[in-house]
Amino acid sequence: MSLDWAAVVGRGWWNATTRLPPDPPAPHEARRLDLPPTLRNVPGVEQALVFDPAMKQHSCAIRVGEPRFASEEAGRRWYAARRRALDHVLAAVAASPWAGNLVLRGSVLLRAWYGADAREPGDLDFVVVPDTWKVSGREARRMLTGIARAVEEVSGADPDGGVRLRADEAMRSDIWTYSKVPGRRLVLPWTCEGVPDGIVQLDFVFNERPAVPPEPTAVPRGDGGEAPVLGAATPELSLAWKLLWLLEDRYPQGKDLFDACLLATSARLSYRTLMDVLVSADPLYAVNVPTAEKLFEVEADWDAFSKEYPDIPGTRIDYSMMLATSLDAMFEQAAELPAGAYRRAVVLLERLLAGYRATRADQGMDGVRRRLVGERLALPVEIIIVNELRGHGPEGLAESARAVRRLHDEPDGHRPRWYPAGAFEQALAALRG
Repeated sequence: MSLDWAAVVGRGWWNATTRLPPDPPAPHEARRLDLPPTLRNVPGVEQALVFDPAMKQHSCAIRVGEPRFASEEAGRRWYAARRRALDHVLAAVAASPWAGNLVLRGSVLLRAWYGADAREPGDLDFVVVPDTWKVSGREARRMLTGIARAVEEVSGADPDGGVRLRADEAMRSDIWTYSKVPGRRLVLPWTCEGVPDGIVQLDFVFNERPAVPPEPTAVPRGDGGEAPVLGAATPELSLAWKLLWLLEDRYPQGKDLFDACLLATSARLSYRTLMDVLVSADPLYAVNVPTAEKLFEVEADWDAFSKEYPDIPGTRIDYSMMLATSLDAMFEQAAELPAGAYRRAVVLLERLLAGYRATRADQGMDGVRRRLVGERLALPVEIIIVNELRGHGPEGLAESARAVRRLHDEPDGHRPRWYPAGAFEQALAALRG
């Protein structure tokens, strides 16, 4: 009896031994089963299905893992073809009008820095700059269309590689989660004579401001040819992002734990850079500061990681302990911040506070009020903002908390904000710690 995707989904796609149908799901089948529209497996080879939190908007949030071939030679040829497809994409991006709008990060950089110790790169990740671009805006749509066409042109101009990518077969999808910032996924199918077809997946994240400026980075080609140069995240920023995703994501992933351990062996991450990244994602981190112990307690999905990378030894506990130990000295730098929860938080929130001071200068306190009501920040952060704008120190927190309560009781066109019993008392206790 032939396999179909409905049978795979119904029988439990999470099983490592689940066999896949020979062909990717047809568009109508993907819609009926609520599969990600970008789901594509490699025909005729063994692949595991793994949970993909970036596709959580679908009831079946899955992606296919790395393919495993019956013969070593077949695998070598396929992975070489995929690497050439990745190289075509990188070369096209580097030569495109959008090179200055994209910051490369992710597994392809780790492979460049750490060689075979890093995971084989299977996709490409970019942060879009400036952070004011909208994920559904005209600039973003033009960029994704233009990159797909540029990749097709680059692959078509390669007389030796035989790997071809087609822009008219590109697929797109929203990304559900990247630490509360929106994103778009672009999937480009590729073909190469003598090996099964494959895809290159590109993820673009919007509205995220890198805490460390990107550096021009030469990304080595798989064939040893001239390396394209792209603006890329530094190892320091790469590690900070990995820690952010482990701490912040609703579904922390084993691959991020593994990558973070590798980066922690050499990346010189400062505590202040880590906090800048965390506070930019969620200002409440300025009050609830992380520790090595909190990182150790993160339950990354190691089962899915082991299913996709069965040859990597060790357990989640092993890597969590390794990471926490590697970062002990970095977390000790927290002692360099001012003593006291309130004064420490003020320092960590300086960029946000500067923005609110600018709002007050341009629009007065009415503008501040509208912004606070609209942004719906965590209560301790709101109290800090109001207190600092009032020019008070820790001694003024109680009165500033009452001002915040009044602000939300009469929110000018917005629904009043509800707080659970004791919320203001808990916020004040945290700030006075």
